[in-house]
Amino acid sequence: QIWQEANANRLDRLQMQGSDLGSYERNSNVITTIHIQSTNIATGVGTEGRLQFVDMASSDIMPNPLMKSSEYRGCVDGDLAKFSNKSIDAFNDVVDARCQFDRSVPYRNSTLTHLLRDSLEADAKVLLLCCVSSDEADMDNTLSALRFASRMQSVSIGKATKHIIGSKE
Repeated sequence: QIWQEANANRLDRLQMQGSDLGSYERNSNVITTIHIQSTNIATGVGTEGRLQFVDMASSDIMPNPLMKSSEYRGCVDGDLAKFSNKSIDAFNDVVDARCQFDRSVPYRNSTLTHLLRDSLEADAKVLLLCCVSSDEADMDNTLSALRFASRMQSVSIGKATKHIIGSKE
């Protein structure tokens, strides 16, 4: 329900601005963040957490998630190819750096990776859901999604920790 409300609010905002929804959808990522706080009544100890739902823009038009935008530019419309996957390229750069345990991870190369930095570092728990289809017409998108998921499996994030926010003393 929260996801539907977030999308409805976004749609209303776009209609008020007079934006072309189709073009906007292809070139934008959707990030919905839910902040959660709980307090144990008996001990007064509280914890906090965050859930982030991310829908990556135009990830469905990219023939292979390992390709850079310059390699697939001829596969789809020119302007769309220039814009739609810059954030996916930057995300792939972050994944490459994380897989190679680089000290310098390029989170600031994209708004998407900058916003997701906390979720891609030390004490986060990450779950990747991939949409796949058994329909033969969707075979390319399914293979692309599965390759992407396989690649994400190799990213080492660390052990999730509990974030304690206070105690009753």
